[in-house]
Amino acid sequence: MTHSHPSRRDFLAVTGSCAAHLALMATAAPLLPRRLWAAQERFPVVAREPWGRLESVAEGIWALVSAPLEDRTTLCNGGIIEGRAGVLVIESFASDAGARWMAERARALTGRWPTHVVLTHYHGDHTGGLRGSVEPGPDGGAAEVMATAATRDLVRERNRNAPGEILDAVRPLVGGPPTEIDLGGRSVLVVPRRGHTDSDVSIEISDPSVIFCGDLVWNGMFPNYMDALPSRLSMDVRMLRRRQPTVYVPGHGSLADDADMDRYMDLLDDVEAAARGAIERGMSAEDAGAAYAIPASLGEWTLFNPRYFATAIGAWMEELGA
Repeated sequence: MTHSHPSRRDFLAVTGSCAAHLALMATAAPLLPRRLWAAQERFPVVAREPWGRLESVAEGIWALVSAPLEDRTTLCNGGIIEGRAGVLVIESFASDAGARWMAERARALTGRWPTHVVLTHYHGDHTGGLRGSVEPGPDGGAAEVMATAATRDLVRERNRNAPGEILDAVRPLVGGPPTEIDLGGRSVLVVPRRGHTDSDVSIEISDPSVIFCGDLVWNGMFPNYMDALPSRLSMDVRMLRRRQPTVYVPGHGSLADDADMDRYMDLLDDVEAAARGAIERGMSAEDAGAAYAIPASLGEWTLFNPRYFATAIGAWMEELGA
């Protein structure tokens, strides 16, 4: 069977909005094997729903591993970080219901409604639940949403249903040095990054060593290069890799360890090599994507959508001037 792969330009034209991004992922969900979501529970599970599981990574730190094949309420991964004075939720997820569920889990686990919500980038599976993120808790308090100015503006520009009043109140994260959030006895760094989009951030804790990577990192799932800056993606993923043992919370897929990160970096390198080889042979991104296969040595990877190979190779070809 042959597959028709659109060019990167055509792909971006079809998927240039948050809503289209969600629709693309939703139509592709049946490609994902159920065992991907059942396996690799690295830490105790404190909550489980059709849309995902919440794992206790360390004291006061929880990571959500979403299960988009089962339910798209949350769709992306995210987390909860507790301090004495505040509680931070990472992402507003794909729906208001998903964001509310995470806020409720934060209160159940910490006794406190979220005080902060940080968005890692603009894509709709990470920002679709903004209204749910700012709903007041039982005490009347509501979370403050934090994002880069570029993320805020892209949500507004590319999602016709974007809640303007919430975006107007977003606390912008500076694009230079990391922003420190003091939750009381726990310091969290929000670090500006680029690669998956032009305005990514990672959320990082030094002790214990935990990094919420957003969609800069995917584990066991082939990454989406729809808005990628491929060379910068490879660079920033390497900058995320720490020397000490670390828990990496990817944007999609199970929680990752150091070996998973090394495998992911090898995959990024292989995609680059495939693109360079396609240029040398005069192949189109569509043909190169149809011919591409992940090396068996890198283990099993799955796709949200069969377009992703051509999109990734096309992104590299575009950057290399092909």
